[in-house]
Amino acid sequence: MTVENLSWTWLAGIAVLGLVLVLVLFLARKPRYRRSTIMTENEREFYGRLLAACPDCQIWPQVPILALVRPDAKEGSRAFWMAFKQISNTRVDWVILQDMEVLAIVELDDRSHDARDRSHDARKDAQRDRILKSCGYRVVRFNSGRRPDPRQIHEAIFSAD
Repeated sequence: MTVENLSWTWLAGIAVLGLVLVLVLFLARKPRYRRSTIMTENEREFYGRLLAACPDCQIWPQVPILALVRPDAKEGSRAFWMAFKQISNTRVDWVILQDMEVLAIVELDDRSHDARDRSHDARKDAQRDRILKSCGYRVVRFNSGRRPDPRQIHEAIFSAD
C-alpha cells in the first residue's frame, strides 16, 4: 500500500493522531528544576556586614512574610483570602532575632527597588512595610549602593525609634 492509495481522510486522521500524541507528550512532561542560591552576590556581601554588626543575634535570610504575619480576618472568609493573596508570595530579605524575638526586619534596596525605575516594586515595598509595621515589626532599609559599615548597620537596627 502506498501513500497515493490512502484516502485523504486517513491521512488527516493519522496527522491528527500524531498531533494529539505530541500534545499529550508535551503536556505530560514533568516540570524540571534547577538549584538556586538563597542570596545574590550583593546580598551575600551585605550579610557579612550584618553578621559583624549583630554578633549576638540570629539572622534569617529570605523569610516568607506569612511566617511573620497573618491576615486579621476569619480564616476562609473573602477578606482573609484577599489579604492572604496580597502577601502570599512575599519575602523579607532578613529577620534579625535575639533570644528568638524579632528585633527588626532588614531590607536591602538595590536597583530593583529604585522608585524612579520601578515604581511598581517601590509601591509593593511600601505596602509590605506598612503591613509589617502595623503588626509591630521594625523595618530597616539599607541602600546597597551606599554600603553602610557594620557600625552604621548596628546603630540603625538597635537605635530607638
